[in-house]
Amino acid sequence: MILHVHNNQNQNQNYFTYEKGITFTPFTFGGTSNICCVADMNHDFLDDVVTVSSTTVKIYSQNLDGTFTNNSIPLSGTVSVADWSIAAGDYDRNGYTDIALGNGSRLTVLKASDDGTNFTIVAYPENIFTQRTNFVDMNNDGNLDLWACHDVNQSHPYKNDGNGNLILDYSLFPTSNEGGNYATIWTDYDNDGDVDMYEAKCRGGAPVGDARRINLLYQNDGTGTYTDVAPLAGVNDGAQSWSTAVEDFDNDGDMDFLLSNISDQNRMYLNNGDGTFTDVYSTTGIAAQVGSWELQAADFNNDGFVDFFWQNGKELYLNNGNMTFTGYDLAFSEGALGDLNNDGFLDVQMGSKIYFNSGNPNKWLKVQLQGVESNIHGIAARVEIYGAWGKQIREIRSGQGFSHMSTMNAHFGIGTASGIDKVIVRWPSGTVDEILNVSSNQSLTVVEGAFPLSTASASQSKLRLAPNPAKEVVYVSATAAGTELSTYQIVDLSGRNIANGALVNQMIQVSALSNGTYFIQFTDKQGNRYTEKFIKN
Repeated sequence: MILHVHNNQNQNQNYFTYEKGITFTPFTFGGTSNICCVADMNHDFLDDVVTVSSTTVKIYSQNLDGTFTNNSIPLSGTVSVADWSIAAGDYDRNGYTDIALGNGSRLTVLKASDDGTNFTIVAYPENIFTQRTNFVDMNNDGNLDLWACHDVNQSHPYKNDGNGNLILDYSLFPTSNEGGNYATIWTDYDNDGDVDMYEAKCRGGAPVGDARRINLLYQNDGTGTYTDVAPLAGVNDGAQSWSTAVEDFDNDGDMDFLLSNISDQNRMYLNNGDGTFTDVYSTTGIAAQVGSWELQAADFNNDGFVDFFWQNGKELYLNNGNMTFTGYDLAFSEGALGDLNNDGFLDVQMGSKIYFNSGNPNKWLKVQLQGVESNIHGIAARVEIYGAWGKQIREIRSGQGFSHMSTMNAHFGIGTASGIDKVIVRWPSGTVDEILNVSSNQSLTVVEGAFPLSTASASQSKLRLAPNPAKEVVYVSATAAGTELSTYQIVDLSGRNIANGALVNQMIQVSALSNGTYFIQFTDKQGNRYTEKFIKN
């Protein structure tokens, strides 16, 4: 079934017009979901819409010509539907995106088949009042793990074993044993190249000072060890936060925190660049009302500054570029964000409608990532763009706000600028790609390692592959004494897992591979990882 999204005369009511000419126009697309998911389900870098019921997954796949193709996939088994949150990520690297459903009693994962035509239901037995869910590589081994907030008790970290399984493993992350865990967002707040986590906490009925309502900031030391530093950073807010928008609101190169609270004033924590934050909410022009559980941020008018919207009196607040914001009325106040007609402006899906952003003359850039050594989506990667405006940054995330899943592409507005001097992608693996002189108004795809600036990998000095190029067999040798390699994984340039196994006699058969360029990821007996590129002839 193909749905056309243009020239719908019966759906031409516009919501929100302002002096720069942007409007949102509702389109009824056929599905319905209040816990919304906008994600690229087949790795073509176009944002799709996903709705899930207890019996069916409906994927509204975006086409290049501005239409959607509806593919309904029946589910065989019991599904605890997403009544609190949804997250998406290709955790088994088969080229098709998987879905995590946050339910009030159970966590369920829908695992996409290797051809994308079916889902296997993975129903976890643990009782959990699931709030926010996120796919993220917590231990930076290149595989996506899964996080699930627990409203009543200790949150659940699920470790990816590298073989397509997610296993509950409390040793993966130092979760507190209190409830009230509402919404987590994974971000590199201290600019040290690894992913940290901020958690909004709000346990209903908890008194002031109760740990179940005091927010946490877990700092990663770079080895996957996380420590709560919220008191030292000044962000241990206890006003019962529902969710947090983490973006560089002032374009100074670090991430700021906007909190939505229900029992006190909201917060705009400005990042001081030294590991601490200052609350500047009172000077931002944002109204003092509280009570919104959903909070999402993006540059909706492509002027180069991040805006946000939520469920308070003025739904949309536009960033004026000087850390003040102006509020506007919308007919909707939440939903999943994505470029759902591929025009470079962000749209919103909520319920049965897509609210299309009409855009304006401002220019834009969309950056699409393909991880190789890092996870396939590039989740936790940082994208930076430089030009006449200075610097802008975005992070790739799975699961933002309280409930919804939004695009994993990085969107930038650059106003009237004529072009971009350079784009830098900082991958979780440590690889850095740099692309110079990038044109505006385009979608730029970056494959990890295709535009190398530098890499944090030490494999070049520790391993040697021969022959390279190879036809039948590749031999590997370690240059460092004491390095004992145990397993390998071959990944193609699209990030897909091609082959893996135990390393026997320091030799890998590659005769069955198609000609082209590949990466081999090795693991030694101590758990260290090394990556080498080779060519198959």
